Amino acid sequence: MTEIERECPTCRRRQKFRRLNSAEQSAVREKKGPRFFVGNLWRCTAKGCLWYQPHLNRGKGDLLPETFREEPAGT
Repeated sequence: MTEIERECPTCRRRQKFRRLNSAEQSAVREKKGPRFFVGNLWRCTAKGCLWYQPHLNRGKGDLLPETFREEPAGT
């Protein structure tokens, strides 16, 4: 799986990002509308983080629904 490194505004540091999977893309389409392009969205891979954004545009990012939260280790 391809990963990139970007600044995550919720983690407040550089993190690895991966492309959204199909379930995450469906959730974004449900929230943003069926015509919203989800093919270039990347998600922060930090445990517990829900942030996603287009490849080079952090200003157009948003949070995934809580159902996609991965709990941090040790909780």
